[in-house]
Amino acid sequence: MKCVEESHNKRVYQEPSVGFLGSLATFVFICFFAFILFMALSSIWSSQGERRFTCFRVDQSTVNCEVSFQPFLPLPSQTTLHIDVRGAAVKTEIVEDDDGERTERYYVTLEKPTGETPAWLAFGESEAQELARRVDSFVNSTESRLLIDIDRFHLLELVFAILYSLLPGLFLALLLWVGALMLKVSFWCRRLTFDRSRYQIQEEHLTPFGSLGRKTYSFGDVQQILVQAKRNFVEFFSVEVKLQSRKPLLSVCYTDKEPEAQAEAEKLGQLLGRPVIFLRETKS
Repeated sequence: MKCVEESHNKRVYQEPSVGFLGSLATFVFICFFAFILFMALSSIWSSQGERRFTCFRVDQSTVNCEVSFQPFLPLPSQTTLHIDVRGAAVKTEIVEDDDGERTERYYVTLEKPTGETPAWLAFGESEAQELARRVDSFVNSTESRLLIDIDRFHLLELVFAILYSLLPGLFLALLLWVGALMLKVSFWCRRLTFDRSRYQIQEEHLTPFGSLGRKTYSFGDVQQILVQAKRNFVEFFSVEVKLQSRKPLLSVCYTDKEPEAQAEAEKLGQLLGRPVIFLRETKS
């Protein structure tokens, strides 16, 4: 805080405000992370649904296979059509994460004249081999249609999806809390008015829309003015007005210059008619 108004019977201290640019930066900051959260949740929910792996016979020598996905949300279904399937095999893929941990994935691949194409992600190697065997069996049979596999969206998966989606939600809540603090710094400011004509101290929390809160203390509540020297990497000095017991300690200003703190304390002491005490932090 710094003195913004001064006369023979009044001193007004007010915290500086970051202003419009700080508020704009806070708004952009919150919107950016809200957008990231929205995209993350959309990705989670849009990946939940029902997958079907079906093969059907077009004619005696031609088999097509279809992999369809119907999202849980009311979104358009997605279909991948594999034409002229001659057989199936199993492909193993090793995925390594950032921590160096390896995970094996097993795909059912379809053999076509144009080459081999991964079509279905199985839960394990034995399942992938069984599904590939079923595709081969269908290609060599006379059946017209066969449902190879189906992967439905289950309630348990929904619960896990919700729990998983709560994590970014909690992260957003933390960001909003930080953003609220930044908005407080940007918009709010604290003001202390020492008015000898009214024999009172007025503490206010100001916003662009007026005073948010106000407390009033009498000059008679003041015991003394303290100048405290503290060290936190560098030495700084605080000027504080000590009120009677059960009353708060009113912080007036902070500075790294001892004469400046002493001068402010002396002016307050003269205005309030109270002694000035200098305290220096001691190391044990």
